Amino acid sequence: GLLTGFVVDNIGVAKSLRLGFAVSLVARILIFATTSRYMLLLNICVTLPLGNCLGIPVLTTGIRQYTNEHCKGFAFGLFYVIMNIAALLSCPVVDALTIWFKGGDGAEEVNVEQADDDNNGNDAESQGIITAWSLTSYRAIILSGIVTNVIACIVTTTVREIKVDSKAPAASPPASLDPSTHSSNMSLDDALGELELEPESGSIREFQPTKGSAMEILRETLATKTFWRFLAVCLITLNVRMIFRHLDATLPKYMMREFGDNVPKGTIYSINPALIIILVPIISAATTTVDPLTMIHFGTYISAASVFFLVASTSVWATICFVTVLSIGEAIWSPRLYDYTMQMCKEGREG
Repeated sequence: GLLTGFVVDNIGVAKSLRLGFAVSLVARILIFATTSRYMLLLNICVTLPLGNCLGIPVLTTGIRQYTNEHCKGFAFGLFYVIMNIAALLSCPVVDALTIWFKGGDGAEEVNVEQADDDNNGNDAESQGIITAWSLTSYRAIILSGIVTNVIACIVTTTVREIKVDSKAPAASPPASLDPSTHSSNMSLDDALGELELEPESGSIREFQPTKGSAMEILRETLATKTFWRFLAVCLITLNVRMIFRHLDATLPKYMMREFGDNVPKGTIYSINPALIIILVPIISAATTTVDPLTMIHFGTYISAASVFFLVASTSVWATICFVTVLSIGEAIWSPRLYDYTMQMCKEGREG
């Protein structure tokens, strides 16, 4: 993200989204098709992150350009809800493909074990190359991602590089409403009909990205006080954000080890996006005028308290309580962090 920020600032939101989703699509296809461990690691650690950093982060920049001050807070909340709708739909898919779908013939798993047992050998397996390809459960999950990625690539072709002005100019009344020119033969309804009001959202204009070299953009960004304030907020919330990575990356494996391979990990995880979908629109609409830092301050306390359920008990119910409390806190503060991020950025330097 840090290395590609200047790319976003130079080419704009629309082109960045098209490039990002195209790179992500290539990475997912290679992950799906490869039988090489090294090719898999290359795409997981390099190509896919490169595409992802030109995806969701750039969408937040697009929301800033597509909204004004009156509806920006709610727009970020709606954006967060849509992301969690996708997460909610993916949960039963993961459960179905990992528990009930038994794809493949197990040849790949056997070859991987042989490669681990014979690290000094010169055969294909010991070099991280799996000679047999089969449609395993996890490949089926990647395939579902490829399908949605193709849809995203098509949608990005409709994105325009525009900017909604934050404040609309006041509308001037027509001459028919001027008492000095008002005709006695013209009714009040006719006069009001001539009144053309500017939309509250402001006028729409084409947005031209502010171009500059990577060093110029970096120097300009580091010279602003708001950047250092934003960096401080990121560092303060770092530990809380690590809990979400535990929810995504390690909690499913933890549940499988503690409660068995057939534990409905996707269903338990779906509590998070389900609560986000319900709570975020309500909280966002009720707290639009509240300062984002206030929401971040109190919301992170709730999210941080969620881990104590896992400390107190190793049970499915403790895991459910952990996900529930974490989600309530997330609904309060996480969408507003996007809002705060865009407030701290100078226009044209969001990347």
